[in-house]
This record gives sequence, C-alpha cells and structure tokens, in this order.
Amino acid sequence: MNRLPTLTAVVLAFASGILVFGNYFWNSPLLGSTSQFLLKIVVLVSGVALLMAALNLAIRHVRRFRERDVGSMLLVGGFVVAFLVGVAPGGFQTGVGRWMYHWLLAPGMAAVFALVPIFLAYALYRHLDLHDVGGFLFFVGMVVGILGQMPALAAQFPILTNFRQFFLNAPGAAAFRGIVLGLAVGVVLALLLKVFSIFTGRRSQTQVRETD
Repeated sequence: MNRLPTLTAVVLAFASGILVFGNYFWNSPLLGSTSQFLLKIVVLVSGVALLMAALNLAIRHVRRFRERDVGSMLLVGGFVVAFLVGVAPGGFQTGVGRWMYHWLLAPGMAAVFALVPIFLAYALYRHLDLHDVGGFLFFVGMVVGILGQMPALAAQFPILTNFRQFFLNAPGAAAFRGIVLGLAVGVVLALLLKVFSIFTGRRSQTQVRETD
C-alpha cells in the first residue's frame, strides 16, 4: 500500500512518455491532441516549479538580508522591484518596465550568455584530456564555434561562420538527435525496471507473509 503512489506516478509517467514518443512516429490526430495536452501540463508544472524555486531562493536571501549581507540585499531588492514591475499593468512593455528591460535585464542576460561559452571552454580545457583525440577535437570544435559567433572575426574570416553552420547542421544536429533518442530510450527502460522492481518487491513480501 505504501508503494501505490510511487507505482501510480511511474505508470503515469511511462504512459505519457509512450504517447508523446509515439506521436513522432505515427501521424494520428488522437496521439497529436493527447501529446499537446500532456506537453501543456508539463509547461504548466514547470512554470509552477520555477516560481517555487524563485520564491525559495528569495526566502533564503531574505534570511541573509537580515544578517546585513550586501549581495543578498541587492538580490532581494532587485527581485521585489522586478516582480512588482512585472505584475503591474503594461509589465515590461511600457514605462519603467520597458526601461528596466532594455537597460538592465537585456544587457545583463546578454552578458551572462556571453560569458557562459568562455567558462564552458575553460571547464572543458581543465577537465578534458587533450591528449585524447576525441577530447582534443571536441575542444577545438568548441573554440572554433565560439570564435564563429564573434561578428568582427566572422567578417574577417568567413570560414569560421561556414564551419559553425556546417557543425550545427550536420554533426551537431545528428549528435543532439542521438542524445535525445538515447535519453528517451533510457527513461523508458528505467521506468520499466522501476515497475518490475516494484512488482518483484510485492511478490517477495507476499511470499514472506505466506511463509510466516
């Protein structure tokens, strides 16, 4: 009885995954409508989870705010201002919200996304074995892809842009599809093993009770 919620969640997840996965192979209106309904539920649950995570982060920094932590004070203040502007009429489309988006949020997000590839390249350089052929090629491809994103270098060396487009359209896209398919198959197998272990555990408990 204690495993009933776990079993129900596993069965629902398995059934939902099979329906969405099957929609990519069979063009059926029933599968299409069901998959869209399930994907909308996933988006809704993800949005609620993201909001709860943001509130949890804010609560933690509010505690540090009481301890006079400068970073937490700035974060809590920015969170409150951004939240109030976002729920106000017009949001970030007009007035103060529009100014905040164009002069604070957009440049900040651009700076963060611009630094992510640099940190990723550094992490790959630190943790990959460049003496290995695969690691070396992966690192070179990453560096050339980053350089191909820079407008000044792309204008001077068009081969960087061509290489980036080829990498994204051919091996990059193929690798991404392989990862997605492998992940889907792995999740399905993991759910099957979970269901099998639950039923196996129930049978063993039943046999033990009958023996007693």
